[in-house]
Amino acid sequence: MGMKGISPVVAAVLLIAITVAVGVMVSSWVTQFITTRTRETSSACMTSTNYKIDSVEFAYSTNNTTIKITNLGQLGIYGFSVQVMNGTDVNVYNSSDPKIKMTPNITEDAPLEQQRSALIIINMDGSYHSNLGRTADQIKVLNKACPSFSAETLTIEKE
Repeated sequence: MGMKGISPVVAAVLLIAITVAVGVMVSSWVTQFITTRTRETSSACMTSTNYKIDSVEFAYSTNNTTIKITNLGQLGIYGFSVQVMNGTDVNVYNSSDPKIKMTPNITEDAPLEQQRSALIIINMDGSYHSNLGRTADQIKVLNKACPSFSAETLTIEKE
């Protein structure tokens, strides 16, 4: 009596089914792995990042808004962006905007280290910007080192 194998059609269907099953398992594992890693990185970032806005001052004479921040966390921070808000408008200044200056100069290679302070000076010249500076009622400072962390204040001195 001769040996019989499975038909080529059944073999092809089995190979396709096995390939799909392995693909689903690998895809599920990769998705779970990436999600876990992203959560760990975000969590580490959030526990290591802490800074506060010490003061905000808008000078009518120069149309400059000066923000003093202090890094209270363990992570060096850089790439600041500032949201200036009043009841109806929001204007965002990021670290590459020519209207924003940092003192000292803060970069990814030279971040603001723990227990250090810096000044963010925003030149708000121009009718819209200077008006926003005069009427601003909230300032929010974000950073690139840990984008999920920000500091904000409602206290703005106007001189």
